Amino acid sequence: MPDEPRELELKYRIDSESDYFSIVDGCPAAPGREDSCLRNYYFDTQSYLLSRSQGMLRLRQGETVVLCFKKGGEREGAPGFFDVIEVEGEVRKELIEEALGRPDVLFKEPHPAIRSVLRYYGEIELAPIGHLDTLRRYRQYEGHLLECDEVTYPDGSRAFEVEVETARPENTREALLRIFDELGVAASPQRHSKLQSLLRKDGILP
Repeated sequence: MPDEPRELELKYRIDSESDYFSIVDGCPAAPGREDSCLRNYYFDTQSYLLSRSQGMLRLRQGETVVLCFKKGGEREGAPGFFDVIEVEGEVRKELIEEALGRPDVLFKEPHPAIRSVLRYYGEIELAPIGHLDTLRRYRQYEGHLLECDEVTYPDGSRAFEVEVETARPENTREALLRIFDELGVAASPQRHSKLQSLLRKDGILP
């Protein structure tokens, strides 16, 4: 719906840990931004109704707890550029433990993310479907804020990404490609969200 907030983000998958740290070590830290450890808990129906229709409901635990609903995906003809509805806001810290035990408590929250779930899907029966950890390091390059993510999956495997929020994806893409070329980094457009990557690892999504 046109009145809902959107997240516009260009994402690149970094091929190796050494290439990831070439970026982290080769670009200056972003002023006023501290590295953050984020644990992400995802909720869906047993049949993965949200995930199979480009939806996502997440509780993210960092310094605060944030409840987030997203819907959308990669924009056609723009590899790695995601254009999604994003509705989020802080919630009380106790909600994580409560929701993991009884996910239906989420529908009792007077929260815009829950209102969006109800708008698109109704009061569906939710279940926790997985979690992952993100260590986010903030760097800058040519005026762009780089979110350099080290993602750890439940099986201990890791993945590396760089994300940039931008309304001008091709200009941002040119800047990222310059970084990768200058630092000798192997990277490619990230075609899936973190949740999609988790579910692909588990064989749930193709």
